[in-house]
Parts: sequence; C-alpha cells; structure tokens
Amino acid sequence: MQIGRIFGVKIVFNWFFFFFLFFYALLGRLAESLTLFTVVLLHDFFHLVVARGYGLTVKEVELFPFGGMAHIDDLLEYDPKVESRVALAGPLFNIFLVGAAIIIYTNFDILEKDILLFFIRCNLVIAFFNLLPLLPLDGGRVLRANLSKRFGYRRATTQAVLITKILSVIFLIIGTAGLYFGSTNFSLIVIAPFLFFAAQKEQSQAAYVFVRYLTKKHRELDREGILKAGYIVALEDTPLKEIIKQFTHKNYQMVLVISPDYKVKGTVTEGQIIDAVFKRGSHLPIRNLIKIK
Repeated sequence: MQIGRIFGVKIVFNWFFFFFLFFYALLGRLAESLTLFTVVLLHDFFHLVVARGYGLTVKEVELFPFGGMAHIDDLLEYDPKVESRVALAGPLFNIFLVGAAIIIYTNFDILEKDILLFFIRCNLVIAFFNLLPLLPLDGGRVLRANLSKRFGYRRATTQAVLITKILSVIFLIIGTAGLYFGSTNFSLIVIAPFLFFAAQKEQSQAAYVFVRYLTKKHRELDREGILKAGYIVALEDTPLKEIIKQFTHKNYQMVLVISPDYKVKGTVTEGQIIDAVFKRGSHLPIRNLIKIK
C-alpha cells in the first residue's frame, strides 16, 4: 500500500507492518504506533539519502516493522563497499537519534518522558536488530558485501541466505519453547518465518541481477537508438573492482588488456566483467577473463 513519496521515491507499507501498527492502535497504544512508524521512516530516509549521495536511483522504499527495504534501480551489487555503506546508514542514523533523544531527555522538558523513552527504545531495537547478519536486514547485506569480495555476489548470497535460514529456525525454536514455558516475546515466532522466506526471495533474485543489468543497457539502447562504446586500457593484473569504477551508465565499455611491457593481451567486454564479478568476486585480475587461443 503506497502512502506517499519522498524526493519522488514511493513509500510503500508492507501489509505485515500495516497490521502490526493497526494491532497496536487497537490496544490503545496509538502514540507508540505513530512513534514506531516515525522511527522506521527515519531509518529508511537515511538509507535513501546515502543511496542518492552515491548517485543511485531508488524506485521505492518498502516499510517493515523492523526497518525497510530500498528497491534500487541501479547495479548496487557490483560495488560491495557502496552496498555496505548504504546498508549501515540506517542503523547508524538510529544510534544518532538515540544520542539526540538522550540529550533532550536529560536537558529539556519539551516532550513527554514516556514517549521519549519509547522513541529511544525503538531506535535501539531497530538499530541492533538490523545489524544482525541476516538477509534482508542491513547486517545481512553488509555480510554479503564482504563475502562477495572473495566469492562473488551469487555465492556470497547463497552463504548469507544459509546463515539466515539456520538462525531463523533457531529463533523459531527459542520462541516456541519460550511460549510453551511462558517466558518469551511472541515477536520471535512471527519474525522467524518472515526472515526465512525473505532470505529465500533474496536468493532467487540473485540469479537475475546480471540479467537485470544487461536488460537496463538494452532498454537504454532501445530508447536512444544508439549507445556509445568506450575503451578502457588496463594492465593484466588489475582487479575487476578497479575497472568497474570506470564504467558509466551511458557507455558500453570494452577493456583492452595489456601486459606490463605494453603488449595487447586481449579485449574483455563490460558484460563479461560484470558476470565474473557476480560469479567469482571483484578481486579477480582481469587477465583471468582473457581466453587463451
């Protein structure tokens, strides 16, 4: 359900979050419900600001009770450093808000203390929960970004999804056992299946990231009728991550690979490089993509 736009980006309520807030309001806790909504919105707003700062195009932001998910229309996944920074932006901003709220709580009397304390608790819970190494949480995206430097995006996603599924099952067991003994928070039982199936969705989408990248290039070619090709010259030991930094959205890049004595070793296309990054990692030297004739 769309609730509005920020900087032209659609803000969408996930049905799970909608019923969560509605349930809170029915219990007579409307102020807490609105506070939680505000905290989640601020969390995702800062994701949006940092993504825009890197020149990324954000299509929409989907809000969940524990945070949100920004749907980015650019190929964020090929740059692990940028993916990590965008992911960490939300939790770090929550921690900043906690510090600001504590200053207000201890020095000013402009807001109700109970609401201010609830605001602090919400920010702490959302910040630290999102830092757990579980997809699609921010911590899971940081984990995947670090793994992808070594293993490539697809394998890193598979490993992060496996960790998420294992911990989701553990959460469900703990929640169910606690419910039986009357000593747990019911939210564990609700969140565990959600994380399990959300991680499964991340894994299925990972297979289409490279296709999505090429499709975007094809759309640009169809729309403009022409797409400029550009040449980049790189030494054969240059890691793919350094070459990708030279790519632009408007050009299709061809990379001329040369040896240390400046002899031409071969030519590698942009598509081959992106595919190799997803499958084998961004630290791979470009010489590994040259076919031996």
